[in-house]
Amino acid sequence: MSCAELKFVPFSLISYFYVHRNSIADNSVADDVNRGVFADTKDFKCYVSCLLDIMQVARKGKVNYEKSLKQIDTMLPDDMKPAFRAGLEACKTAAQGVKDHCEAASILLQCFYKNNPKFVFP
Repeated sequence: MSCAELKFVPFSLISYFYVHRNSIADNSVADDVNRGVFADTKDFKCYVSCLLDIMQVARKGKVNYEKSLKQIDTMLPDDMKPAFRAGLEACKTAAQGVKDHCEAASILLQCFYKNNPKFVFP
């Protein structure tokens, strides 16, 4: 299944697809990310790129700043908005100049983790 095909799959099924496609029996990948442990594999980095694309946070590894701000304002509870805005602001250029969109997405994910105290990986 390609990233383009995943855009039509409910988000919870995307997480399920990745975990089971890679023979991981539980949510250890998400748990690892939420603890600041990031897999250094092409599959994981491209999965992150796909998720950021689907969530409209980034497109091909480049932050979609305005759409992300709009999503923060409309989708998050008020107590989470400041942390997510701060993370977005800190990371909007973190992957600038990185040509590989999978690598760029991984850099963004790690930056969001470091700069958002309320960070949660789906």
